Amino acid sequence: MYKVVAIRNYEFMRDIVVESQNSKQQYTAFDDSDLIGNDQFSFVKEQEVYDCKLGILGKANPSGETFTVLSREKVGKMNLFKVSNADGDKFYFPATADVKIGS
Repeated sequence: MYKVVAIRNYEFMRDIVVESQNSKQQYTAFDDSDLIGNDQFSFVKEQEVYDCKLGILGKANPSGETFTVLSREKVGKMNLFKVSNADGDKFYFPATADVKIGS
């Protein structure tokens, strides 16, 4: 569960700052649904709490933050890893064949 603490609007996209109700950590997510024309997230309002999934974009970097891979999951048509950070917050990352779950 994440509370929306701020929305920063730009010309074609916006940043949505959320706070984890679990760890109280804040994360910034970007919403470009207006740019691609599907307007999926226009309902999101500041100070409201949502049960949502946050995705991580980019590539794995061994010198970056450490995440625990919890499982492989399919969300819509995407194959993802469900991961957890040191604060216990959960995120989704594109699944790759070279990552093994467990030891």
